[in-house]
Amino acid sequence: YQVRSREPSEEDGLNSTDIRFETSEVLPLFPSLVWRLRADPETARGINEAVVRKADELMGHLRDQSPAKFMQSHQKLHMDPDLQPLASVIQAGAEQVLGFLALDKHPIEITGLWVNIGRPGAIHKSHRHPNNFFSGTYYARLPEGADGIQFMEPRSQMGLLMPQPDKLNKHNSGKITLPVREGDLMLWMSWFEHAVPPNPSTEDRYTASFNLMFSNFTERHTSPIIQRVVDSL
Repeated sequence: YQVRSREPSEEDGLNSTDIRFETSEVLPLFPSLVWRLRADPETARGINEAVVRKADELMGHLRDQSPAKFMQSHQKLHMDPDLQPLASVIQAGAEQVLGFLALDKHPIEITGLWVNIGRPGAIHKSHRHPNNFFSGTYYARLPEGADGIQFMEPRSQMGLLMPQPDKLNKHNSGKITLPVREGDLMLWMSWFEHAVPPNPSTEDRYTASFNLMFSNFTERHTSPIIQRVVDSL
């Protein structure tokens, strides 16, 4: 048989296009947060120079010896006197974020700090930082175009159904690139998967990355948690 279309009549009731809501709001639950902090210009200038010097001191000689485009130093530079100003800024930033999370009564400390050189064409594949609470990166020297960091959608189930939107934005994309500037300190939860896009320039990109963990983790944070619920927003 044949189904014939017809114009809607008053007996059909309202069409969806006729409905108007009195109010509409979006309630962000369990957001994935990234913090951007910036020291004053004079402090940042000194830290930027120290990071570049330390990276060249530790890895500069490898440029002609290794084909690697992305180079990392050892991870104990928070104990290096030359990078104590950076370590202090990282510590202060982490403590500020703990206050935002109502966790400022819990002491936290740097567990690893290392410098990176991203040569032309260098990328850093998607990864996480296990066994830490916070991770982050400080940006010391960024060539033109090498000024971004990518974060991946942390909910794995989102990959099971992916309708294609007309326009990508932070609410419907599985990957978001955040712009960064020299002197930025970016901080995030260590479980947050992230990557570094390719360096499209002809110059090296200099950064320092780090991890932080609670100082008294076994004493304060390993007891069973029976329930953790927020009753209202």
